[in-house]
Amino acid sequence: MSGAAEQRAERRGEAAVVAIGRPEVTILIHLSDPRADVDLLIDSYSKVLRRLGREGELLFILDGPTGPLLDRLEVEAGRRKNLKVLALQGGGNGESIAYTAGIEHARGRFLVTAGDYLQVDPQELGIHLAALEGGADLVCSWRHPRCDPWLNRLQSSFFNWFLRHVSKVPLHDLNCGFRSMRREVLEEISIYGDLFRFLPIMAKRRGFRVQEVKVRHLEERGKTGFFGIGVYLRRLLDILAVTFLTRFTQKPLRFFGIIGAVLILVGLLLAFPPFLDRVIGAGGLQDRPIFLMGVVFLAFGFQCIGFGLVGEIIIFTQSRNLKEYKIDRISSLGIEEVPDAGVEQDEDEPAPRILAIDEDEDVDEDEVLIRHVAPGEDPVLDLYAGSHDAGTVFHLEGWRRMCEDVLHRQGDVLVAERRGTVVGMLPYFNLRSLLLGRIAVSMPFAVQGGILADDQDAAAALLAEATRLSDEQGNRYLELRHAEPWPGPLEEGDLYVGFVRALPADPGACLGMIPRKARAECRKGVDAGLRLVEGCDLDVFHRLFAVNKQRLGSPIIPRTMLDALARRLGPERVVLHRVEDGGGKAIAAVLSFLHEGCILPYYSGGLPGHEGSGVNNFMYWRLMEWASGQGLRCFDFGRSRRDTGPARFKKNMGFEPTPMHYQYHLGPHGSLPTLHPGNPRLGLFQVLWRTLPRPLAIWIGQPLFRQLA
Repeated sequence: MSGAAEQRAERRGEAAVVAIGRPEVTILIHLSDPRADVDLLIDSYSKVLRRLGREGELLFILDGPTGPLLDRLEVEAGRRKNLKVLALQGGGNGESIAYTAGIEHARGRFLVTAGDYLQVDPQELGIHLAALEGGADLVCSWRHPRCDPWLNRLQSSFFNWFLRHVSKVPLHDLNCGFRSMRREVLEEISIYGDLFRFLPIMAKRRGFRVQEVKVRHLEERGKTGFFGIGVYLRRLLDILAVTFLTRFTQKPLRFFGIIGAVLILVGLLLAFPPFLDRVIGAGGLQDRPIFLMGVVFLAFGFQCIGFGLVGEIIIFTQSRNLKEYKIDRISSLGIEEVPDAGVEQDEDEPAPRILAIDEDEDVDEDEVLIRHVAPGEDPVLDLYAGSHDAGTVFHLEGWRRMCEDVLHRQGDVLVAERRGTVVGMLPYFNLRSLLLGRIAVSMPFAVQGGILADDQDAAAALLAEATRLSDEQGNRYLELRHAEPWPGPLEEGDLYVGFVRALPADPGACLGMIPRKARAECRKGVDAGLRLVEGCDLDVFHRLFAVNKQRLGSPIIPRTMLDALARRLGPERVVLHRVEDGGGKAIAAVLSFLHEGCILPYYSGGLPGHEGSGVNNFMYWRLMEWASGQGLRCFDFGRSRRDTGPARFKKNMGFEPTPMHYQYHLGPHGSLPTLHPGNPRLGLFQVLWRTLPRPLAIWIGQPLFRQLA
């Protein structure tokens, strides 16, 4: 570990203990009954999680109920760090929509879906989790023995028997909603309407491992006896939809072609005899309705075949983007690359590597193997980044997913393994930019996010694979954003410096850390009646931030990016503060990230005309006090360009600059990037930008920001 890395680790101290960990299990509870006993649900599931020794969270999804029930849950959410409440607009959205919305806010790697009453004994959660850890991807409950009326059991048995024969998936209780699964099951399979009921069949079709376990049935609510004809008709249509989605989405012509062929055959049988009579003069067609029926059947038959052909054309053109399979395991021994000369590759995607086994070659157990991130592996990599001394919030899945949302482009992570253990990772985005050309960057919109590795061998292997990919994709350069340099044949830019400092344990000591002149500016804010308040509406923050960015002559981040940050990273990592004047008006705001005991104030903005009140000095001083009071031990003031106003401001606040090591692998015709606010050639653009009406600057600036990465 380098000296600077050791210094950062020392500054963080015991911070990892106070940081909020990611839960292992998220229980998604769909609430549709306003009379639900939420206290019983909270108590039952919390107790079983404690008994099992699992770190978990409860996510209540309110699908209709409001009023006292919502108020009660919000009170509990304020008292318990492992409880969240998600209220959907309207009501009656159903389980599919509720759980699809819930996955965006669930943090566990295992998800459990449950209803608004204890249909299944919560103690059975242990059996479900054991099955997941034993290799299953989705675990279904089989209520045995059942405790509901015999007529309901008879209807349910027939429904499940019929589905077993149609779907060829041997499950006995698809009506039970108490299920557990790895989070990638819900992430990869789109469900809507009533399709959540058939999720195991769709998961099995996609290659997930589905297992059924017997559970203790406690209670059954709902209608007893026969349902209305509409219910049975909907179930029949749902079965038809699932059958089509699981068996014919890759070959629609077979489905529509069989129907079309039958209709054409029936049409010929009906229409040919009257037509033959007409040809030989034995009769006319005007009084032969059977001929018209035959023509109708023929028309419908040809239409069905046409639908199938259109479907085949769509499948053919989109086949590259379809993934109807899952890779269970990749094993290699003495690997060597075998070129596949006959496969044409998409120029934007990495070429597949076909591995051959050389049985005569000895296996080096200490060899570092490089691969791409596997589905569902993100929680493992998040744990690795959280435990690494150089890990940052920019290495996390949430930041990568946010970039994908904003850029509308898939990111990647290169993973280094030794003896099956992760020893390194490198985020990787291949981008096309109107302003920068074709480039690759370790993590867009981030000040860090480069190589994390346990040793030089792992770092070298990651670097070699990243440069190979970048060269294959014809990029101008590959940019790796590091706080500490990794040795290798790389160019290095010296444009940026970083500012990191340890925080005192006593919040009251933060003012004493600040040099005398800046301290006086902080006291001006106190005298002006300013106060720092936790929380800020995203719309208010975006307006303040837009004012600040336009004043600096820079494009404005998209409003959707703030939403994606809040959604992907969650409230445990994203915190907003605002500065109010004596009248309660928000005049400045700052958005900060929390990661492993560190706070990183990342975006800020403020209204002009308040510089004399020392608002910026006041805001960051109070933010230091807040962070210290939260048990955080490190204040990362981010990066700034050398010898600029922001860099001088941070130095005046008592922070010493340290070089940021941005390293570059240049393509054949590449050069170090020069598109930054300090480039003199951008001076005229910045002057014009400052004069634009703010709504126009926001409208133009948001798509422009996406081109900067």
